[in-house]
Amino acid sequence: MAAVLAVVGMSSCKGDYDDWADPQTNAQENAITIPGFTASTTSTEENPLNLNNVQPVKDSVTLATLQVPADYAYSYKNVRVILTPTGADAKSTTSKTIDLSNSCNADSATIQQFVSDSYGLKPVARPFSAKILASAVTGNDYVLVDAGTFNVYITPKAPVLSTVGYYFVGNVKGAVKADGSYGWNENDTQFKYELGGADPYSNPEFTIRIPAQQLTYGDHLEFKLLDLAHKGSWNAGTVLSGDGHTTSLTEDVKNPVKTKLFDNTNGKGSNIQFAGTTKQYYIIHVNLLDQTVYATAEDVPQLFMTGSYSGYNWGKKWMELTQVNGNDNLFWTIKYFDKDEQFKFAPVADWKGDFAPTCDGGDQASHFSTPDNVKCDKAGWYLLVVDRDKHTFKAYTPKVYLMGETSADGWGNRTAADLFSTPATRDDSFVSPALKNDKPVRIYVEIPETDWWKAEFGVAANKSIQYRGNSGSDGASFTSGAGKKVYLNFSTETGDIK
Repeated sequence: MAAVLAVVGMSSCKGDYDDWADPQTNAQENAITIPGFTASTTSTEENPLNLNNVQPVKDSVTLATLQVPADYAYSYKNVRVILTPTGADAKSTTSKTIDLSNSCNADSATIQQFVSDSYGLKPVARPFSAKILASAVTGNDYVLVDAGTFNVYITPKAPVLSTVGYYFVGNVKGAVKADGSYGWNENDTQFKYELGGADPYSNPEFTIRIPAQQLTYGDHLEFKLLDLAHKGSWNAGTVLSGDGHTTSLTEDVKNPVKTKLFDNTNGKGSNIQFAGTTKQYYIIHVNLLDQTVYATAEDVPQLFMTGSYSGYNWGKKWMELTQVNGNDNLFWTIKYFDKDEQFKFAPVADWKGDFAPTCDGGDQASHFSTPDNVKCDKAGWYLLVVDRDKHTFKAYTPKVYLMGETSADGWGNRTAADLFSTPATRDDSFVSPALKNDKPVRIYVEIPETDWWKAEFGVAANKSIQYRGNSGSDGASFTSGAGKKVYLNFSTETGDIK
């Protein structure tokens, strides 16, 4: 030991520099080892250092245990660790030197940032190589000591999140339940946000649009966010709840009125609640990493039609059209018209602002004229795409297709193998080819020069057709079996998969 300690005096740097890594004009010396001057890990893969369990304050994380020989006669200082990511899924393998206290404690915020930069924020144990260095000191002389290299495992601070997505369940009508009632239907996923393979820790923010005028009780909104990976389960640890207090709606999105979210792991089970509104929709804004949520309210442009058909009887009934996703002015509908049938449109379900648009395009444009009302001179099925502002529309042959995993063409270009048959009468259904497998069914109508998903829709479990429009839902149908077919009745707005 005496011989080793002599090295401290003979080969040390001169000057008591606080910053060992920046010794002014002196180059950093090679590290030596001193028998008994060693460090060992405080974590294993099975028992990692979990940053979710520490306070975000300086020197709050113990990375190692330092052992010093009992007869060691000199002091030590400038303890630090060189951390290097070693996992196969590391985004970076760049090392970082981090200052430690003499007890090998590190600043938790610094460790958190490095783990996140190296692997991302998913809260699983991440492996690192850790090399502990220190300065052995005698008087104004010191020498760099290598106290050892070992593995450490660190779990970054972050909530446990769904890897699939979330859906809204609350006091909104939604799909009918098995007992015929509405609201709080844990199996109704029509109001949802799907991650689609994205990392929720890198893409933590999303919105869900909820119809505000369909509350099943009360004058305010109440809900929870269930995990699509555990559909129907109120008990999954990733279910998001609130504190039970009603929160005001945000009017200035630059200064949102946020409320805290709680997951099931902390025992909180109250509803998330927001004040009532006279507008058409709540927009629920969620930040999964911050575990916060706020709500805004908005009116969404709408378009309705009525006409001479007995089911409408010139205003007795108004049929709502669907927005082309991402466009406030374009609306579409698939309708059957009798020969010489007439119709008009209005921005509300009433005789206010009603208009008879001019047909200015589409492969079926020649069958429509506009004297006082729009008139169709040939019976059959049509796709109408209406510009609410310009008071024009285009008329097409309706081409309804399967898309995605259940289709013959997958996610590529469509062929006749995925085209629905078109019925001959108003009361019959469009019928799909047989489904390829047992996956969620994706359906759309082809609007020329428009992305398929902007005119997407699906069949809900209650056999209603659910349109994507400008909502947060993609309209995907409930999962069904391979070999079955989709039936769509656009006159009754219902469908089935059988």
